[in-house]
Amino acid sequence: MTIHTNRNSRIWIVSLFALIAWVFAPMAAAGESVVIGQPPAASDKVLVLSFFRDNGQAGTFLAYSDDGLRFVALNDDKPVFAPAPWPGQNLTRDPSIVYHDGLFHAVWTSNWNGNCFAYATSKDLVRWSEPRKVQPFPSTLAAEDQPRNVWAPEIHWDPVAKNFLIIWSTTTERKSRDGDATSNDGKDGSLDHRAYCIRTTDGQSFSDAKLFFDPGYTCIDGQMVFDPQGKSDPAEGRWILVFKNEKEVPLGGKNLRLSFAPADFSAPWTPPTDPIAGPGSSIRPRELAEGPTLIRWKDQWFLYWDAFANGHYSLAVSSDLKTWTDRTAELKLPPNPRHGTVFRTPRSAIGWLKTLDTKP
Repeated sequence: MTIHTNRNSRIWIVSLFALIAWVFAPMAAAGESVVIGQPPAASDKVLVLSFFRDNGQAGTFLAYSDDGLRFVALNDDKPVFAPAPWPGQNLTRDPSIVYHDGLFHAVWTSNWNGNCFAYATSKDLVRWSEPRKVQPFPSTLAAEDQPRNVWAPEIHWDPVAKNFLIIWSTTTERKSRDGDATSNDGKDGSLDHRAYCIRTTDGQSFSDAKLFFDPGYTCIDGQMVFDPQGKSDPAEGRWILVFKNEKEVPLGGKNLRLSFAPADFSAPWTPPTDPIAGPGSSIRPRELAEGPTLIRWKDQWFLYWDAFANGHYSLAVSSDLKTWTDRTAELKLPPNPRHGTVFRTPRSAIGWLKTLDTKP
């Protein structure tokens, strides 16, 4: 079929295309990929914050960001999944989510006390598997070595071992009464947490718990990020751990610190750094800090944390993990988030949450 056009119609068509180019030029200049009629590419990533509110009784909420500063609530600011219906274990505190190979893996604290945490998976952040109760400590342990609690599990994909590494904090009766004065108040019989870990490849079977990180004093809320250090071989990278020194402020605690380990954990964790946020640091020294999450984004390290006693979230940014800039004033979040984890996801994954009406 041949289409005949006159001079006026050709001018009109050229003008129309010029108008379209003018409209979309600012987006392209800002780094937006404008492809009309095609879904976002899997490589187009956004940041997502998973968090809870109050005591964690309502479920897990999500918010996303393009720049790491302004987070917009997803799913009409309703939970994407509710607590598991387990007697005495019915909270969704400290949710941690990681995306790997087309699947989201989530873990969370199911109660303040007990010997378990919860685990579930999803392909789209909307429909989740039935939660699995994970009891990491063998029942054969002596009573004094059984956990009083299992707090703030964090899940990570280990590119060297090719499995999921989950870390959390626990205190036991034996550790709390060993007389080493490393507990939160420096006295025997109080909480004296250390970080433990387990591994899984399929979310069905898990290794037994083992001690993972011991800085020589009580610590909680450990979260890691894998840093390839510009190398193509993951074995040449390193792990960066951010955690909360749980000791009381007069004893040097309630702040955030870093430690480093080789990609294959072939050497011990380095001695913790001086405080990088919270009491004893130059970043928000008058605010207690907990629930940190560290991520590399747009060639910077973004460190978020829960300034729980002050009722808000905080943010510091660094290019070298040594010098930090407080950017809390620029951080915009949905109301009242608590102890979340920031993770990357393809932009296409959050489209479901903006268009599909799901119930918690």
